Amino acid sequence: MSSSPTRREMIHLDGRTLEGGGQLVRIALALSTITGQPITIDNIRGNRKGKKGLKASHLAAIKYLADVSGSDVSGAEVGSSSLTYHPPADAETRVRQNGEINIHLPTAGSISLVFQALYPYLLYTGNCISDEEPQPVRVSITGGTNVSFSPSYDYVSQVLVPNFAGVGLPPLAVHLEKRGWGTGPFSLGKMTFVVHPMRRSQESPYGFPRVDLDRYPRGKITHIDITVLAPDTLLIDQNTHRKKGNSQRSDNTSQSTTIRQLIEYETVRILRARLRKIHHSVFKEGSAGPPDSPYGNDEIPPINLRVSERTHHRSHIYILIVAYTSNGFRIGRDSLFGAHGEDSLGKTSHRKGRPTDDRSIAIELVERCVDKFEGELYDPRLHAICEGRQPCVDEYMRDQLVIFEALGRSTSKNEADGKEKEDEEYYSLHTRTARWVCKQMLGVEW
Repeated sequence: MSSSPTRREMIHLDGRTLEGGGQLVRIALALSTITGQPITIDNIRGNRKGKKGLKASHLAAIKYLADVSGSDVSGAEVGSSSLTYHPPADAETRVRQNGEINIHLPTAGSISLVFQALYPYLLYTGNCISDEEPQPVRVSITGGTNVSFSPSYDYVSQVLVPNFAGVGLPPLAVHLEKRGWGTGPFSLGKMTFVVHPMRRSQESPYGFPRVDLDRYPRGKITHIDITVLAPDTLLIDQNTHRKKGNSQRSDNTSQSTTIRQLIEYETVRILRARLRKIHHSVFKEGSAGPPDSPYGNDEIPPINLRVSERTHHRSHIYILIVAYTSNGFRIGRDSLFGAHGEDSLGKTSHRKGRPTDDRSIAIELVERCVDKFEGELYDPRLHAICEGRQPCVDEYMRDQLVIFEALGRSTSKNEADGKEKEDEEYYSLHTRTARWVCKQMLGVEW
């Protein structure tokens, strides 16, 4: 087993740095518990609009990590703008002996973001005793499964888990017990993760496997899956109601279609149209148009409706588009009702320029999802200015891998020799923030 580096002095982090949100806190907590380095974070979530400071989901992660590692904490309160976290010199705890971990959030806070803070530590401590076979750890978290600005259950299961396996992390399974939405009637959901602890590597200071994304080129798209979660409520079109008042005869088409059916149809229709305009280099050989015509593809990858699930409230709408690539990775983008301040379906919005009927609101969500997905596959602006290559995973997945890149980094300075490196122009602010925290905590150079 590799020995961890010597414990360092207190590290001070400004929570307003770069993205300045909760991700900075989660990564810092995980690294502090693993390394034994005490931290102080000030101005927590200082760049956020509205309420700043710690949220209930942050406290859940703090409480678990502090309890299991025996760390001392001050400032662990909802709304707190400053936190001091002081782990013991040797924070390794036999987590695997407590094979069941249960965490309950009081609100529909993001389950996936709580797990994000715990996962690196669970991998690290699950094989503390080298002469025994590490056992899986079950982590059940109650909270929100489909929440604004966080990975949904569907993204975690279809994109994050397969991509973690693709870069060499141990097997991870996720199970949906019940959905919990951040909009509509209050209802908590539950997800269970089965974590297979890693076997310690001798190649990195903390025993993590080497995660080197420069090894993986951006693959070609082979096929695409769509997930639609929406109610089976019949469409309510304000224009149709107005027509009925002025005419004995009206078009009843919208009255025989549900919101879910509309979203399924429009997602496939709009996506097909957009894919035909994307640069042929994005798709696997044989799927694109002739080389002398980079736009206007005659052939596009197969599109499958992977999941179509009925929900039970007008505000419970979610769309996920996932592209499978030729090198085994998955690229996903999604759209969640309420993430951009939409009013409840069926209610008239008086904000200028906002849709006011079910059909328009649903189609806007579809178009937003397809827009983001199209930009993820091929962004002409970035393609024109970038000299390096695009990452093998999507923008949201990329920042999830930073902590594992840092923890699995070897002492060799020639890891990327002879490889085409990723172009940092493709990095999101979240990815840049994650890299900054890892540099402060671990001293890694990117």
